[in-house]
Amino acid sequence: MKSLRGIIVILLIFACGGLVKAQDIHFSQYDMSPLTLNPALTGAYEGTFRIGGIYRDQWSSVLTNQYVTPAVFLDAPIIRGFGKNDWFGAGVVVSNDQAGSAALNNLTALASISYHLGLGKKSNTVFSLGGQGGFVQKTIDQNELLFEDELISGTTSQEFGLANFESSVSYLDFNVGGLINSYLSSKFNFYVGASAFHVSNPDDAFLSDGKLKSRILGHAGFNYDLSSRLVLSPTFLFQTQAKAREAIAEAKLGYHINPERNVTLYSGLGYRLGDAAILMIGMDYKGLKAGIAYDVNTSSLTTASRGRGAYELALSYTAKIYKTPVVKPVLFCPRF
Repeated sequence: MKSLRGIIVILLIFACGGLVKAQDIHFSQYDMSPLTLNPALTGAYEGTFRIGGIYRDQWSSVLTNQYVTPAVFLDAPIIRGFGKNDWFGAGVVVSNDQAGSAALNNLTALASISYHLGLGKKSNTVFSLGGQGGFVQKTIDQNELLFEDELISGTTSQEFGLANFESSVSYLDFNVGGLINSYLSSKFNFYVGASAFHVSNPDDAFLSDGKLKSRILGHAGFNYDLSSRLVLSPTFLFQTQAKAREAIAEAKLGYHINPERNVTLYSGLGYRLGDAAILMIGMDYKGLKAGIAYDVNTSSLTTASRGRGAYELALSYTAKIYKTPVVKPVLFCPRF
């Protein structure tokens, strides 16, 4: 059974594009991991600071921890910009993508900077630009890639070309993004964003020179208050890298438990084209956001995975540390 798992790991790794290249990380709850979605989302909120994390486990029903991806982030609006309604944002994000019992590991640490430009007299529309840069280290356990003689007749790992195999690759990586967020009314706002990852096309190959292709991503969504209690939030995402494509459509329905909207419960459905249906539930409690997603596999691998795909857990907290204003009572003379 161990040998069988090793073979499947090898096939999956090679199928991801060339000799030992991994897919970029991706999440079903992509809106819960803003700094891996678009650098322009860094500091794009009202608050003092925001901290969060997301964890994805995929294909655990077939192989032990076949794809495991945790990511954590911290960002904040730091200083006022050049205009009175502008501001700078800064943040960091760290992810650690593991494939096949840690056979292929991708550790990424990025720093983000962004600028948010308020448009119009009331700044109901904000145009944001962001950039990221940082360090990436990819490692692999060579023991997981040894081709046993009994499995490949008459061939050894050295003859296959793995004698000079580098088990670790490190490089600098850079990403950019833009976003428009507009409030057309007190009940409706929409946003449209685009981002580009690996813009410097770094060399990330283990065996020979190989440039990492840029990944282009577009996303959009809106929030509409159906009533004082209900809010509808559809989102859309499309991204492409080399010959790989991903398209996701999701919709969440939120219910405000109290009129002050301090507590909101969400449920939602989504679909990743040609791959999986997505079930989601979540809750907002003041500055705390929590979400759970489960992918039901609908691809050609449904039989092997018994319909199970992946699950995600996400959590974030936005702190608002403001001084409470002291309002002195005003007494009016009854004669006036």
